[in-house]
Amino acid sequence: MVIKEKISLFRNLRLDYVIIGVLVLMSGLPVAMGPLREEVFTIISTFFLVTIFVLRRKFLFTARFLVAVSVLSGILIIQCITFDFWPFHTMIGFMLRLFIGYAAIRLVSDFPKRYVIFIYYLCIVSLCFHSLAVVREATGTNLMELFGPIDDIVKPDKGINAIIHHFHGYGRLKEYVRKDPLAPWRNGSCFWEPGVLAAYTLLAIAFLGLMKDKFDKRRYRNIFVVLVISLLTTMSTTGYVLLPLCLLFHLRGIYLTARYVPKILGLALLLALFCTVAYHLDFVGEKIEKQFDSVAYREAGWEQARIGSLVYDLEYIRKRPFFGWGPNNETRHALSSGVVIFGHGNGLSDFTVRFGLFGLVTVLTCIWVSFYQLTNRNWMLSILFVLFVVMVLNGERLLNYSTYLGLMFLGSALEHRHIMT
Repeated sequence: MVIKEKISLFRNLRLDYVIIGVLVLMSGLPVAMGPLREEVFTIISTFFLVTIFVLRRKFLFTARFLVAVSVLSGILIIQCITFDFWPFHTMIGFMLRLFIGYAAIRLVSDFPKRYVIFIYYLCIVSLCFHSLAVVREATGTNLMELFGPIDDIVKPDKGINAIIHHFHGYGRLKEYVRKDPLAPWRNGSCFWEPGVLAAYTLLAIAFLGLMKDKFDKRRYRNIFVVLVISLLTTMSTTGYVLLPLCLLFHLRGIYLTARYVPKILGLALLLALFCTVAYHLDFVGEKIEKQFDSVAYREAGWEQARIGSLVYDLEYIRKRPFFGWGPNNETRHALSSGVVIFGHGNGLSDFTVRFGLFGLVTVLTCIWVSFYQLTNRNWMLSILFVLFVVMVLNGERLLNYSTYLGLMFLGSALEHRHIMT
């Protein structure tokens, strides 16, 4: 009997990581992006997760999921009536991605811990492949040629990419290198660009801080080091800026008393030193200054950068602040005569344009409630996490994909809670 229980536990644990793999697949892997491929992968992933729900005989919907779906669906219907335009394909696609995020959170036991472990191994794989790119740039020895046969199969210039690591695209295609000379040095793992790896690694670092008491010290230290190194190799502005914020989740039992004054001062000094050094890196301080200049002088492509995207979106938000313009590009870019701005860099303002302030407040409120329950009603950690989400959204359009949408459904009454606060 004991052996059967252990076998069953192993199977469930293995399936948990498969589910997280599906979640990550639907959250920014180029192999599942693009016309037709996105629809096919979305339908297959949804069918897979529904099947697991049925086999495990779990209640399909929680109250928070129903509230989120009701509000967001209501916003979509209001938009359709207002514009007399019913893009069912776009609306169904968004709802299915929302469901995938919800299903992964509900089906995976102790999701934050499992997510940390999954991203930990993903980062190890990414660092192995990325080291080949570093050797190529540093010594001229092109070990990437070893993957020539794979290159012929996946054809990165056609938009099809290997699922394990996006090592052929970001650092090899000439158009990327022309726009970003640091591109060959940046680690994007299997995602469409390094900033996305940074966003998901930051989430893992935050989760690790909340879950540190569930790992022994050596395991915790190993995971922490790998995640931070992986984040640094992305050379992501958002990643470097938000790393100190994520490290706050790792603090335990520090209070404003005389006993802890040296520790608090030491942490403040380290934080100030890190911020100073980070700002003087070309891809942080100089990049931010260039974005401001690009917007001020309306240089070509100014709308694509994070700051430019925010300025571009403000006119949309001002004209339809509450219910937004909808997720379909025909209405979302209506003020620019339907001209789609590719490479839109600000996920926070983009989602606000698409779903309005009502939609944004609904998502952030659900995330706050999730962490409030997950952390056993620790309102400070919950506010801190919402702040983290708001800031990371300024870097990438993460609410277009399943992982960050799924954060609304953490900590439900049916989920195991083991976080020490």
